[in-house]
Amino acid sequence: MTCADPSSHSGARPVKNGGSVGADAQSIARAVSSRELTAREVIDQHLGHIGRTNRQLNAIVTVAAESAVRAADEIDARLDRGERVGALAGVPFTVKDLIATAGIRTTAGSQALVDNVPSVDAPAVARMRAQGAVLIGKTNTPEFGASGLTHNDLFGFTLNPLSPGGIERSPGGSSGGEASAIASGMSVVGLGTDFGGSVRWPAHCTGLCSVRPTNGRIDADGQYPGVMIDGRALTNRVTMHGSVQTIGPMARSLDDLVLLLRILSSPQYRWVDPGGVRLDELDVRWAAGEGTVPVSAEIVAAVTESVQRLRPSVRSMQEYKGGALRQANDLFTRMRAAETHTDITQYGTAAGFSENIRGILAAARPTAMTDIEALWARRAELLHEFLSTMGDLLILPVASILAPPIGETQFNVDGSVLSWADALASSRAISVLGVPSVVVPVATSACGLPIGVQIIARPWHEHNALAAAALCLRPRQR
Repeated sequence: MTCADPSSHSGARPVKNGGSVGADAQSIARAVSSRELTAREVIDQHLGHIGRTNRQLNAIVTVAAESAVRAADEIDARLDRGERVGALAGVPFTVKDLIATAGIRTTAGSQALVDNVPSVDAPAVARMRAQGAVLIGKTNTPEFGASGLTHNDLFGFTLNPLSPGGIERSPGGSSGGEASAIASGMSVVGLGTDFGGSVRWPAHCTGLCSVRPTNGRIDADGQYPGVMIDGRALTNRVTMHGSVQTIGPMARSLDDLVLLLRILSSPQYRWVDPGGVRLDELDVRWAAGEGTVPVSAEIVAAVTESVQRLRPSVRSMQEYKGGALRQANDLFTRMRAAETHTDITQYGTAAGFSENIRGILAAARPTAMTDIEALWARRAELLHEFLSTMGDLLILPVASILAPPIGETQFNVDGSVLSWADALASSRAISVLGVPSVVVPVATSACGLPIGVQIIARPWHEHNALAAAALCLRPRQR
């Protein structure tokens, strides 16, 4: 099941004629494990594609060529010895530059960390490598991930490889570099992070599949900014940022996404194969948005089309009538406003950060602990209400807009002028509630851009969302 548009250069496909660029992860792993291709050939092919493509897109900010070649050669040597390498044998992957990678520069898009080279992988990166995946590069992100558009003073703008009509467009953010790298075929799969929609919005913008898992399913340590101990960035779970942000996989293929989530899932949480899900036992709800911010008519139509594809296969399908979503985005904003951002200021003074980060730091105001506790209590109330009204699944837009032109920061939807944060209201509402969300492309806009939808499940029930996602994919991509 392919996510990225197969009519473009980014469409996932099986390995053909010895060429691995554009192929899906499982096809590459089978070819490498069976010796149809060597891991070194796969990496050399992808490094060549990066050399031809990245100058235009600016998606990969650190190419890990030398270490990738060494890792590929080691995989080939292990296979020659008859050893098993793993489910991702020889698969090139990229990692958002917010996530720690041992021996590979990790800047978080900030001048303050331009020379930062972690000594330890984030646990999620370590899990990928343990299955034979080969880290080929780090991808661009706004400084500390604090924007929905991928640009920073250190590396500049990242472009969307899917930009019909000659208009240079953004891949979204903050995992926009990751999305651009995967959608363009420079990487096969990768790891992003999601705070207010940062793996879901870029997937929507570039025609990829992604998942924001239940908070805790994937080990969140190794993300910047974090609590620095012995050179490691550990998650500060008493902050809103540390509690809400999670690492999430991205892929061109839904089958690859399922495999990645299984690999990354912490062992203490039972993994359920989505292939065994009985959709006819599920009650599904849908909504045209979170209820307070307008959504483009094309995107609403894509949600409706997805509903119609699912309707014959599920037990019931009804419009969502609960009120929790209407209040969740505002709660996200209020909780974020109560953050002190000391996790950022530990890396330097305000003068050393971008204008965007300086503005965030300047806006921080001390908040009484009683007020913070009240916000978390309100979050518990909203989550209780949401779970009582969402059914087993909820179909929702990812964002109010399509992938925007580079440089635009305000967007007109039905006469309302939205910021990028406004445009992500549906994603931010789901983030603060802490429930899992799978994104797949379900339609193509009139101008040729992909449109994704969120399929939201109850906590720890990602398998239900993944099973429904297979039916929601654009018909030609199944």
